Amino acid sequence: MTRIWKNNRFRNFGQNRIAKYALYAVGEIILVVIGILIALQVNNWNEKNKNSKKEVGYLRNLQQDLRIDSLRLAELKNDFEVAVDSKKVFETNLDGNYVNDSLVTHFMNQHYFVNDFIPNTTTLDELTNSNGLNLINNEVLRREIVTLYNTYEDLILKLQLGSEKSQRILAHTSNYVNDITSITYDEMYSLLADNYFKNQIRMNYLVTQLNATQKAYNNCVATLNSIGKELQYD
Repeated sequence: MTRIWKNNRFRNFGQNRIAKYALYAVGEIILVVIGILIALQVNNWNEKNKNSKKEVGYLRNLQQDLRIDSLRLAELKNDFEVAVDSKKVFETNLDGNYVNDSLVTHFMNQHYFVNDFIPNTTTLDELTNSNGLNLINNEVLRREIVTLYNTYEDLILKLQLGSEKSQRILAHTSNYVNDITSITYDEMYSLLADNYFKNQIRMNYLVTQLNATQKAYNNCVATLNSIGKELQYD
């Protein structure tokens, strides 16, 4: 009987010891899991903080790029507004009713200005090459940026087409004048008798270029405002 009691006591002692070891092992596992979770949380926080700083940096650089773009677009928009106004005046004389004594000036206003636009894409190229657009958390702003540069591409295409039309008109005009940089009124009146010249003036693409420039300018300013608001929240 005593031997049986001792055996049971030894067996219970062994089971208790195993239970304690198992409990200890479970505790160790829980501690390890908690440690891993904390480490992951800290790592995620660090990564999020690092990405947030990158986002702010990109937005500040993009803001600077667009400020430069907006100045050029404003200048270009003003030039096209003058050109379109001169086109309207000039067209009133295309049918032989010469009522304006500044036709040469109005002709020059339509063709003698630099109508190109080269956007600053330094930051956009960085964003594209590094997949950095995904760092911009504001989805609306992200789409706005993409839309803006698509608008730029459309503007550049229209400016190229307009420039080609303008060069075509100037090339034709050269056949009628001695000095393309100093057209006389008599030479201009001779040009107004030429149907090809008059039709090219009517179709010189200035209004289309003005509309494209106006759209690009408005989008640029709107995107600048959105970036400014986003940076305020940082």
